[in-house]
Amino acid sequence: MFSGFFGTFEHNIDEKNRITFPARFREQLGVGAFVMRGFDGNLVIMNSARFKLLFDKVNSLNMADANTRNLRRFLFKNASEIEFDKNGRFIIPSVLREYAHLDGAATVIGTGEDIEIWSPDLLKKQDEQFDSPDLAADLAEKFDLSI
Repeated sequence: MFSGFFGTFEHNIDEKNRITFPARFREQLGVGAFVMRGFDGNLVIMNSARFKLLFDKVNSLNMADANTRNLRRFLFKNASEIEFDKNGRFIIPSVLREYAHLDGAATVIGTGEDIEIWSPDLLKKQDEQFDSPDLAADLAEKFDLSI
């Protein structure tokens, strides 16, 4: 069976700052997941095993390097373990909601091995770069996508 995160889902964040998460994504995450800041004004969710790989990799870097320290702070300062309730919801910590400009609506997207949560307006702006087929093709050319 194919395992990976893909698709786009529109959700609301309720008055208690909980978001309902797609059932398929919850099942694939398994036991334990983490939410953290993404690099594009979004949030990233990783399963525990993937988060541990990132954690170990970043913490193996030279801590005397200022860039390493900044990266550690950016990635881990506000990272939070996810705890789903019986209805498949979890609370997005306020610092992460503010960072990702999440207020009411949220778009959850699968990006392969990870999941992203976006403000619908920010995701729309991000996606505008692909309005031209040429721009999408230019991006694809930068990677070896031969199969």
